[in-house]
Amino acid sequence: VAFLGQPVRHLRQAFGRTVRGQWASTCRGQHLRGFGFISLAKMAAGAPLPFDPTTGSLSQKIQFDVDRSKLKNPADVAPHLKPCVLVACGSYSPITVMHTRIFETARDFFHSSQDVHKIEIIGGFVSPVHPAYGKKGLAPPQDRVDMVKAALDSSDWVVCDEWEVKQNEWTRTRLSLERMYNELNKDNGGREIGVLLLCGADILDSMITPGVWTEGDLHLLLERGVACITRSGTDPQKLIQENDLLYQYRNNIYLMREWVENSVSSTAVRRAVKRGQSIKYLVADGVLDIIKERGLWKE
Repeated sequence: VAFLGQPVRHLRQAFGRTVRGQWASTCRGQHLRGFGFISLAKMAAGAPLPFDPTTGSLSQKIQFDVDRSKLKNPADVAPHLKPCVLVACGSYSPITVMHTRIFETARDFFHSSQDVHKIEIIGGFVSPVHPAYGKKGLAPPQDRVDMVKAALDSSDWVVCDEWEVKQNEWTRTRLSLERMYNELNKDNGGREIGVLLLCGADILDSMITPGVWTEGDLHLLLERGVACITRSGTDPQKLIQENDLLYQYRNNIYLMREWVENSVSSTAVRRAVKRGQSIKYLVADGVLDIIKERGLWKE
C-alpha cells in the first residue's frame, strides 16, 4: 500500500503514527477517544500533509517567546527542590473543566510529595494543537486559543502557549516540550527548570502500542518526566511493570489519582451544543460565551 508516493510503513516511521486505513491519533495529553480519524482517501485528496517529519528540528520552527507572566521565579524555589512546569498538549475543541482541573490535581500531588520527589511546580502551559492535526470537530485555531485563554483567566499559574498552534505545520509533542525546555532555561540565572508532560493514563497506555509513538521520542519524553493522572478502571502501574521501556523510566513517571472523577469530554460538549443542550458548568463561563457568540459547532 502506498500513500502520496510513500509506502505506508515509511509513513509510520516518519510520523510516529499507525496507519491502518485510518489515521491513528497520536496522543496529545487528552483521552484517545476524544480524537477523530481521517481516512487515507480523504488525506490523499488534499495537498501534501504539512506534518513535521522525524527530521524536523526546532531551527525550522517559527520562534515565539514563552509567556512567563504567571511563572514563579525559579530563584524563589528552595535549593533542595527542582522547579518544574507542567505542559499539556491537545485539541481543546473546546477546553473543558476536566482539562483545567488536572493541572490542580498534579500540582497538589507534587506539593504533598515534595519530601519524596523534590519537585515544585512553578507554572503550567496548555498547548493547543495545530489545525493540520485534522481532528474531527476541530475549531479554528484562534477560537481554540481564545477559549483556552478564557478558561485560564482565573488561574494564577497556568497560561495558554500559542507556539504549537501558530507553526506552519503539525509539530510532534517531543519538539513542543523540547522548545519549552530550551526557552525556559535561556537566561534564567542558571537554575534549571524541568518540563513535565501532563497527561492521562490512556496516554501512558498508548506509549506501549506499536506505531503510535516513535521510540526516540518516547525516550526523550520519559527522560524529561511524565505526570500521569489516573482514575478508576486504569492500572498504569501494571503497564509500567510489564513494559521494559516504561520500567526503565519508572522513576520519571509520576502517577497521581484524581479522586474527584470527571469524565467531561470535548466530544460530549460539542454534541450538546449541536443538539441545543446546555453546557454550562461543563466549560468555563468565558468559554461558553465564545461558543455562543461565534456559533461554534452549530452544524
